[in-house]
Amino acid sequence: MTFTILRVLKQPSPDDASNVSKLIKHSLIEFICTATFVYFGTLSAVSTGTKLGGGSGKGEDVARIFPIAFCFGITIMCMAYSIGHYSGCHLNPGVSLLMFFRREMSAVRMCCYWIAQFTGAMLGSLLVWGSVQGLAKSDENLITRNPPFTLGSNILDPEITVGSGFLLELMGSFFFYLVISQTALDKKGIAETSLVAIPIGFSLVVVHVCLIPFTGCGVNPARIFGPSIITCMADRSQCTTVIGDWWWIYYIGPFCGALLVSEFTALLKWQVEPEVVEYPVTTKLLPSSNEKVEIADEEVFPAE
Repeated sequence: MTFTILRVLKQPSPDDASNVSKLIKHSLIEFICTATFVYFGTLSAVSTGTKLGGGSGKGEDVARIFPIAFCFGITIMCMAYSIGHYSGCHLNPGVSLLMFFRREMSAVRMCCYWIAQFTGAMLGSLLVWGSVQGLAKSDENLITRNPPFTLGSNILDPEITVGSGFLLELMGSFFFYLVISQTALDKKGIAETSLVAIPIGFSLVVVHVCLIPFTGCGVNPARIFGPSIITCMADRSQCTTVIGDWWWIYYIGPFCGALLVSEFTALLKWQVEPEVVEYPVTTKLLPSSNEKVEIADEEVFPAE
């Protein structure tokens, strides 16, 4: 935490909020693209006929994990290529917090992005509901409540403790954000190439494959917020299903992950100063001349 605090206190915040029209434009891009990302990502969970989480890691419905994982990963990769050169393609409050910690964006811009991301996620979930609302009537044996499959909301598997769920979300966020940081921001890496979005997308695939059976894989507070809030608004009786006593792990985990990545990347750039040793010297007169020279003190450094 020391590196991050010092960076925030010492390094000036970038002037990225003075141009109001540009800030509004970029926030609107984040709003629309977060809605798009949440729409296709959570729709993949609904289209495969499952709620995210609850797999217990035992292999149930394992065939459904890969389509969902690849949908989230390829979607973020395509969005990064599409609008990354405009707003940065955060689509994730945790990523925006990481950029703030690294002094890549100001607090004002981060807050504007957060508003755009959370509200955009709600719009994305509303669009999913509008796209599949007929499912609740067409197959009563499969779906008994509306909205269907709680719009792809994440739930913590009952056999996983809350502490384990937090650790899973923390480590998943750390890995995902670290890849973003070291590919998109590190000038010594591939930041200046057109390959940045590829490792970002595949890292999200990896995280989803590992976390879906246990937590449903959040690593994005906006993606968690949209489906759960819309589900609660549609059916209050389902609130306890999508917002349990474990709800905080999907928010605190990614934000703590952003802090850890900020610390680790600062450590990578930490320049260790070489130790300078000053040897004591004495002045002596050379026997062949009157010239005085400084040599190392023999008492301090005796001959070996």
